[in-house]
Amino acid sequence: MERQQKAAPQGLHTLAGGIWLSFTRLDSHLAPLPVQAARLLVFDFCCAGRRAIPDGPEEYAIVTEAHAAVSFAAPDEPFYLPGGQYEGLQLFIDPDAVQADSFLTVMGLEIGGIADYFCRDGVHCCPVSEAITDILDEQWSDAEYATPGELRYTAVRLLYELLRLPDDAEAARCPARQVELVRETETLVLRDLSVRHTAKALADGFGLSESGFKLYCQNVLGEGYLAYFRRRRLEKAAELLRTTTLRVQDIAAGVGYESQGKFAKAFYDQFRLMPMEYRRLAK
Repeated sequence: MERQQKAAPQGLHTLAGGIWLSFTRLDSHLAPLPVQAARLLVFDFCCAGRRAIPDGPEEYAIVTEAHAAVSFAAPDEPFYLPGGQYEGLQLFIDPDAVQADSFLTVMGLEIGGIADYFCRDGVHCCPVSEAITDILDEQWSDAEYATPGELRYTAVRLLYELLRLPDDAEAARCPARQVELVRETETLVLRDLSVRHTAKALADGFGLSESGFKLYCQNVLGEGYLAYFRRRRLEKAAELLRTTTLRVQDIAAGVGYESQGKFAKAFYDQFRLMPMEYRRLAK
């Protein structure tokens, strides 16, 4: 789903009491809940990236690009975004704070009924329709200028279109142990990118075979262990080149490359620019 490069407004847009809409761009594997509530209904319309959503004690649903998911957030638990990137429209509803005369109720969308319809059997996942894709594209490109009334209208349109779609039994799901192990791996590795952790060493630490550990990473992250952490190292290097005056050799060491030559080659393979050229063009 290609979208314009115009930056959408970040943070929450309050639509009414207990109802928020967010144009969300995240580049971390963990993100705090933007709203705290005893019961928070979350509608994800994912445009890029992934979010892992607990679905009972033994399973996670994985919402991915061009999919929607409806779930209740676990209080005080951050969102887990496997792969460290997420872009999408998110609608948050606190059913206990929505007023009886809210714009959703006026439009025939009764919150209790919506929550029961979508979440009676756990997390609801489905591919988005062409109509939802059109709404997302339209709203993302015009988000900078959208009025509160237009955003409320967007929420109503998305909910009505979502109600037309069946739950998709084939939506990506992973055992909780796999997701939690990969989440722990991401936290460990990203804490200090200068340290190299081999897949075998991590697998041994978790009591897994190396092939089993790599399969877990592929299932949860959507890409292999080596490819994912190589990308994250180089993205961090690019950030440091843009935002600091550190020497290239120091940046290379800081993201786990002992050889500046190997770092330069890997950087070029990722960005099709040498590190100093990237820094010059980024100014």
